[in-house]
Amino acid sequence: MTWQTQTLGEICDEGGGEVRTGPFGSQLHESDYSELGTPVVMPKDIIEGRVSERTVARIADEHVDRLAQHQLRTGDIVYGRRGDIGRQALITPRESGWLCGTGCLRITPGRAKVDSTYLHYYLRDAGVIEGIAQQAIGATMPNLNTAILRGIQVRFPPAREQRRIASILSGYDDLIENNTRRNAILEEMARRIYEEWFVRFRFPGHEGLRMVETELGLMPEGWNVMALQDIATITMGLSPKGDTYNEASDGTPLINGPVEFGERFTKRVKWTTAPTKLCGEGDLVVCVRGSTTGKYVKSDGVYCLGRGVCAIRGEYQGFVDQVFAQQLPILLGQVGGSTFPSWTGPQLKLHPVLVPTRDLLARFETHAAPMRDAVRAYSRQIDNLRATRDLLLPKLISGELDVSAIPESEALAA
Repeated sequence: MTWQTQTLGEICDEGGGEVRTGPFGSQLHESDYSELGTPVVMPKDIIEGRVSERTVARIADEHVDRLAQHQLRTGDIVYGRRGDIGRQALITPRESGWLCGTGCLRITPGRAKVDSTYLHYYLRDAGVIEGIAQQAIGATMPNLNTAILRGIQVRFPPAREQRRIASILSGYDDLIENNTRRNAILEEMARRIYEEWFVRFRFPGHEGLRMVETELGLMPEGWNVMALQDIATITMGLSPKGDTYNEASDGTPLINGPVEFGERFTKRVKWTTAPTKLCGEGDLVVCVRGSTTGKYVKSDGVYCLGRGVCAIRGEYQGFVDQVFAQQLPILLGQVGGSTFPSWTGPQLKLHPVLVPTRDLLARFETHAAPMRDAVRAYSRQIDNLRATRDLLLPKLISGELDVSAIPESEALAA
């Protein structure tokens, strides 16, 4: 199997494609954005090699024609040019017609000899990303331009092997996407049950119950207004000494803030040999200081809590998770400190919440616990799939793993 090497610019030129910078500020104004319209892909919308619609901004359709040169098409690659080097996504039929936004570059291979999906995975390789990062301009905020991207050396096998490699790797990403979608559905189901029962008060047996007035408004008779500490244990973090930190998996994993936050669960980045305050599996871990105050994830094990976080644990953890999320906008409005915003322990512990009867709490937990367990299981599968994909990727695009003997039908089913 013969491999070739060309620059990305040569590949795009031969295929009738291009590498183009997204619109500058003079072309796309704040006033152009609207609630409805055509999505505009920014670097923040590129997550795990795909475009997330959850955070995407839109512009009114009347602006699309004048920005037609920045429209994305299936097979394009949108590449973030500022900040997090290596953030890029392959455009699928869903995003065809969307716009490449400010802060991004658009790679259009065209009818190139390099398959766009293979190219997408090639650009995700850690070694390739490191090479691009070394050419980025600016120390504080690294920037890329079309010349840097066009100069990237791309090594590729014949077309059939490219498709096999792309199929194997995209198979992992499809499984990751499926599990991510399942998690989103389960979390949405739990949230809707909570809102139906504890916000709209349409819980099992609500018919005929009298409503009474409280400091938090009307609530069903038999419910109570309690402090958050009455239904949950809130452990404020305490950072261990800096000389106990390490990155060699020695001791207890440490959480100081979002750097140790994954998409839904905590992640192990650094450890301490002298742990102080601890959280356990299933606890809600919340940032309590700085610009990230209010960000939260679930703990997947025992961690040491640094000063920047707290842990919230309750007998009815499903209810505690939901009530915290529902009260978060109110709590954020009470953040103290203009220079360095933060929550204090008493502020969180004494925050008033509406609490139903223990019987109803227990009934809600019978619904929430299986969903929570399923999300945890799917998330672990996602972590394993990512680890396997990331292990295979450099071996496949370097030719270390030979896929030429794999029938194409089997590669497509991988």
